[in-house]
Amino acid sequence: MSPKINRFNISLFVLVLFHAIGIGGTLLGDPSSFLRLTPMNLLLTLVLVFINHKEWKYWWVFVVTFILGFLAEVLGVNTGFPFGEYSYGPVLGLKLWNTPLMIGVNWLILLYGANSIGSRVGLTPIVRALTSATLMVLLDYFIEPVAIRYDFWTWAEVHPPLANYLGWFGIAFLLSLVWQFSRIPLNRSFGIAVFITEWGFFATLSIAG
Repeated sequence: MSPKINRFNISLFVLVLFHAIGIGGTLLGDPSSFLRLTPMNLLLTLVLVFINHKEWKYWWVFVVTFILGFLAEVLGVNTGFPFGEYSYGPVLGLKLWNTPLMIGVNWLILLYGANSIGSRVGLTPIVRALTSATLMVLLDYFIEPVAIRYDFWTWAEVHPPLANYLGWFGIAFLLSLVWQFSRIPLNRSFGIAVFITEWGFFATLSIAG
């Protein structure tokens, strides 16, 4: 077995295993104990993405995504624009300007996965970015119930407002344009695996809860 295939298989095994443990522990064990590990799980997923990434010439795309994703959340949580009025709980860890630093990591991970799928559309960069942004919104639909139930964040309204999904789409689209126009060579296979795993994790917790 080649080192490349071995790295992929081991990374995929670790990725699925940790998310499966998270599902089992949250549904069958003590949710608070497992939720405290959320920042570690995000960092682990980020490390696995980096291990499997192909080309570091475009490292700046990751930096731009983290910074702009984080700043979009800073703007949102402090002004209500563009997502609506919400506030973060303690689950995602250390905060700066009322915003967890891990939320920038979350944007980076999810956009890597969404753009790995979107880049397979094979049309123009704009169409690929639109596809990626749409996938992000579909994923957020399953993230929201879980995030609210376990105090990742709390909305001023009972349910996430329409502005949340429109804001998610807008930010994801703009950042996906950076990914698509830069032509960053993604490890599509692992990126797709990350996106499917994240979707399965939140969909399972959302439906089971």
